[in-house]
Amino acid sequence: MNRYGPRAALGALFAFAAAHAHAALVVYDDALRNTFQDYSYGGGSDFGNAAPVHAGTHSIRFDGNAYNAVSFFHAGGALPLAQYPQLRLWIHGGSSGGQQLTLFLQDSSDGSIASVALNAYIGGGAPAAGAWREAVVPLASIAPFAALGAFDRIDIQSNAAGTQPALYLDDVSLEGSQPDPIFGDGFDGGGGAADGLAIDQDVPIDGLAGDRFRWRDSAGQPRAAVLAHNDGGTGSGGTRGGELREFRYQAGAQTRVVRPTSDGFGGFGYVVSHPSSEDFCTGGGDPSSLGHFTPGQFERVFAGRHHAILRFTQNYPRYCTRLAPAQRYDVPVTIEWTFSTGRDHPLWSVTYDLSGVPADRLEDDSRGPYGQLRIDGAENDGARALIGGVAWGDYYRFASSTDPVTFGSAWSWNEANTVPFVKLWSSGVDATMGLVQTQTIRQQDAGGYWGQDLWNTTSAQGAGCPGQYAMPCDYDWPFQSVNYELGGGATRNARLAWGTNFGFLGLQQYRIRGNAWYGGGGNGTALPGDPTAPGWPKKSYATWIVLGTHGSDPVGAQRREVETVQSLTLGASVGSVAVQGPAGVADTSPATYQPPGYDPVRGALTFQAAGNRLDANVAVGAGTLKHPLVIVRGYAAALPATVKLGGAVLTRDVDYFPSLRADAAELWITLNRDLTGAANRLEIAP
Repeated sequence: MNRYGPRAALGALFAFAAAHAHAALVVYDDALRNTFQDYSYGGGSDFGNAAPVHAGTHSIRFDGNAYNAVSFFHAGGALPLAQYPQLRLWIHGGSSGGQQLTLFLQDSSDGSIASVALNAYIGGGAPAAGAWREAVVPLASIAPFAALGAFDRIDIQSNAAGTQPALYLDDVSLEGSQPDPIFGDGFDGGGGAADGLAIDQDVPIDGLAGDRFRWRDSAGQPRAAVLAHNDGGTGSGGTRGGELREFRYQAGAQTRVVRPTSDGFGGFGYVVSHPSSEDFCTGGGDPSSLGHFTPGQFERVFAGRHHAILRFTQNYPRYCTRLAPAQRYDVPVTIEWTFSTGRDHPLWSVTYDLSGVPADRLEDDSRGPYGQLRIDGAENDGARALIGGVAWGDYYRFASSTDPVTFGSAWSWNEANTVPFVKLWSSGVDATMGLVQTQTIRQQDAGGYWGQDLWNTTSAQGAGCPGQYAMPCDYDWPFQSVNYELGGGATRNARLAWGTNFGFLGLQQYRIRGNAWYGGGGNGTALPGDPTAPGWPKKSYATWIVLGTHGSDPVGAQRREVETVQSLTLGASVGSVAVQGPAGVADTSPATYQPPGYDPVRGALTFQAAGNRLDANVAVGAGTLKHPLVIVRGYAAALPATVKLGGAVLTRDVDYFPSLRADAAELWITLNRDLTGAANRLEIAP
């Protein structure tokens, strides 16, 4: 059918002012702005609606009726997509929600038109009853729109032959651009972090499609990550996706581009598990298969103005059992990546669901997140620098001290540690990569195998692997990294992984510390006095994935951040401190927060609103809390009218970066502030 009804003749076109080329362009906020005109057709639209409103005094009411539309025509001339690559608006579903909408762009100069389903870009996937949801559409990265090059008309059409319940639109704007130091394609909009987190969907990456996340870090510098989807074909290196395939950040004046190796291990953030024994295996597959060889599904869980979550799921095959008979089990795994404006590192959170496996049938470890990247930014595998060193922390901190690292390197493992981490760095190139857990080792055990025999020692006291070499034996390392890469001397492979003891996945009780095989018993027969924890029916944890310059020690900074969190005391006079929450991204069983208010699944300070308000305090007992993420549950209003810290009113998108997660009734805020001392009063009012 013809989607255009009768309309007024086009007005005279004016040259687009150069002064607007790099600024956000408001389409509607209480009224039409910036020469936009009402070209709506088919009836059912009211641009002066008084309630509900997202902000200000008016919104647009839209009653769906046989493909009618709200339409905005820019009388000031065509708008290049390169200058306005993103559309933002807020949608309220009225009393019912669930309306189906189509977004059209048109270039009137030649009549070219393109369209996409708008619901795919609305937080939660559709308008919500009784609530505002943000829609963020990356126009320039959507192929049908990108082909237009420019547009002068935006239509939001009711995608139904009959009627649809009334909905409401507000705060419609086109995000401007300026050359981005990472991509040079107009991400930033002139406002730095104020322009939010940009998500480019379905970008090509190593033979797959992926989502690219672009944000500003704690220093206001641009970062970007591309996560390959895991529901398609096979990409380079045999990967099926579900992993990080590219990371970009500023290293001084240069942009460092971190890419996968080409040896099958390339990419990062997939799961790997090893069985404690291969005595009872089906022979049907690799007992320690790389998770990125198994396809699955992905879901865009949350796409807010400054925060986003992308979820990967798969059934990870386990081919070996603890005892006969051998049997294959496919274990559901859920991985979520969280990105936040104002924070440096993405958060990787995982849940293994073993509830479909009988208890004690599996005795596996967990080494995810796992993978291998060219951490120094080398253009190809052969150009990589040697690995300069390795460090980790379980109950003690280990660090090699000979560059490049080899089995003959000197080392120390004698500094007490509370927050688990592992890292590598390059030789001759100022680059590092590491993982840092969101909890202490006593709150969530990490690291495994036999290393405790070397705690509180150094290489000066004797070889770590007696009769073989100075470093700890390769099988003694609590976190896998380059320990199986050093047999021929120094290595260029930046292999990195997490680590746990065997039985972490599968045993009703497994040993959380020390020699997994001490006394020949294995994890299955814990010795008296050994600390244990349940490895069944679900296991969850979270780690930050850290990339940066080795000289700035970003892994150490993130570790200290988690140490600082342990000193916090949260309180609230309006609203309350959240003391429990889901144990994992796919585990709804309640977990008690330590300290109260700190959610380790999200790495966030968490409160409960009262009447969409919060008056809280964050007391920092020791250290500095840098740019904390705050999540306010039970928040069902629009973005706050007022946010105060220490009594001072903060400026939105400058002093704090907010997003509404409407489907979860949550307000997410990254504070663009560092907190110290006992008095950090945070007030939020709708």
